[in-house]
Amino acid sequence: MNKTIIALSISSLLYSSLSFAEQTSPTTIDKADETIVITANRSIQDKFDTLASVNIFTRENIEQIQPLSISDLLGRVAGISINTQGTSAHKTSAFVRGTNSDHVLVLVNGVRIGSATLGSKSLASIPVQLVERVEVIKGPRAALWGSDAIGGVIQIFTRDLAAGEGQVGIKVGSDSLYQGYGALGFGNKEHGYTLSATAEKSDGFDVVVPDGSSQYTVDQNDDDGYDRQSIALSGTSQFTQAYALELNTQYDQGTTEFDANTKYGGDETTYENYHFLLRNHLQLEQVYLQLGLSTSEDSTEDNYSKYNSQNSASNANSLFTTNREQVTALAQLPLADSSEITAGFEWYTESIESNKEYDETDRDANAVFVTGRHDIEQVKLEASVRYDKVGDIDSETTYQVAAGYQVNDQLLFSLSHGTAFKAPSFNDLYYPWQGNPDLISETADTSEFLARFQNDTLSAEVSIYQSDIDNLIEWAPTASGAYKPSNVAKAKILGAEATFTAAIYNTNNTLTLSHVDAEDKTTDHQLARRPNFSANYNFVYSLKQFDFTFDVDYQGSRYDGANDPVKTLKAFTLLDVGLNYRLNNQVSLLAKVTNLTDKDYQTSSEYPGSERGYTLTVDYKF
Repeated sequence: MNKTIIALSISSLLYSSLSFAEQTSPTTIDKADETIVITANRSIQDKFDTLASVNIFTRENIEQIQPLSISDLLGRVAGISINTQGTSAHKTSAFVRGTNSDHVLVLVNGVRIGSATLGSKSLASIPVQLVERVEVIKGPRAALWGSDAIGGVIQIFTRDLAAGEGQVGIKVGSDSLYQGYGALGFGNKEHGYTLSATAEKSDGFDVVVPDGSSQYTVDQNDDDGYDRQSIALSGTSQFTQAYALELNTQYDQGTTEFDANTKYGGDETTYENYHFLLRNHLQLEQVYLQLGLSTSEDSTEDNYSKYNSQNSASNANSLFTTNREQVTALAQLPLADSSEITAGFEWYTESIESNKEYDETDRDANAVFVTGRHDIEQVKLEASVRYDKVGDIDSETTYQVAAGYQVNDQLLFSLSHGTAFKAPSFNDLYYPWQGNPDLISETADTSEFLARFQNDTLSAEVSIYQSDIDNLIEWAPTASGAYKPSNVAKAKILGAEATFTAAIYNTNNTLTLSHVDAEDKTTDHQLARRPNFSANYNFVYSLKQFDFTFDVDYQGSRYDGANDPVKTLKAFTLLDVGLNYRLNNQVSLLAKVTNLTDKDYQTSSEYPGSERGYTLTVDYKF
């Protein structure tokens, strides 16, 4: 640990390469560096030294994969299973290490985002073309980040280009897909900013094939398309050697069609999201200080026009809006060349707007935390503790401890244990006639063994973990006989995962293996929509100006619903191939075919997966 932190967001990416006791002028580090990580402990450290399972996607990785959504990246991570209900713009859920889909915290440039009514963030609304880097930390991190971080934390960093650099591109594809994107870096030595934007539309496909199990799903026998647009501005102004001001803001909007029984609701939804962040960085002689101020909004609206015309009604569209204001203060103090302590305070307020009459429409949350790292020769120690108070819910104190032994520069072993929690959402607590204000937080205890190896050619990481989750919220009858959300369920999750990489000759190879036994202890059934075994193999062959990619993704069988364990979705294997041809240092032609064998598959009952598809991209960098 010999890096002085100048910025805790990789958006600013400033640090000193000297010891903690020394101070130097800040310099910009390479955002494409896969050997550093920030999310695990809220401070920059070498990825190899991190006592947690970490995956990083750089912009180079993203362009090589040619994803249409963030979920296309996350599905390649060992221990993460993706559930989709349509195209890349439709509802998508990520189950991290067998936990629920709302047991993962999503951050954009360090800002908590998402819906307070649902208690989660829609991954489909995050534009992948505006992403510079993604960090995935698996395992509990509530002792550092608070509520939701039971299965892990996903942090997304927006585009970051040097002044004068730029990128534009056009993508076309199957289902009448059209996408345009661009990014431009501007400023000078002291003030560097990036403006990026993207727009996309597609006719989609018929996303629902009913099997008769639900009265609310129908086959409208039409294509369910979408359109979405986003714009972002990010950067840092270095006013003095000691003080920098970071700015991040982003606006997203879009419309998605879906099949629904319009006797009961709408079949089109729109979203409109934004966030704005100002973060102050101050590097004093022996301490680093940070103060962040942010505001965000997450809004969705369901269109009831077809419902009204079919039922001679005049119902207003269903609207749900979350507004969140947040203040984060942090101080980092080096104690010696091999030790550091970081302490912080967080406060945020959540307020909701809806045409539903919620019993409560706002709540405050505040937290204090402290985390430390210390090295004793080959032994690495980490510890964190955090106190959270969210609204009127009982307070939670979570902790994280880890010990590692670095055998040499290539081999590391670690043991860790941590606790985490998920606060009930506004829907759980206060939805009209159905909320339960007596709910408490879902809680989890997780233990993990990790082994990590790397050299110039090979790397391997193996994790074995166990999570016990209590007070899970499910619908259950109350004393009056009415069904409401209740803390009635428990789960036990046992898992093992491995990631292997090899750079051999002109090829790069990545193999991930995951086994998850996620059991509902109240029913002894497997938790829904989580495959017991999955594997992914990625092969990249580079030859002069060509890159050839080949992906194999295997997903084991899974139960579709906790209330119907007999209903099982079959295992499947998908094949993708891609090509990147660099005409010169500026222009590239990219092509990709997904689901090459046109395999029929489902990750959610009644929602067929995408058929064989293609994309063609022209990309220009300057």
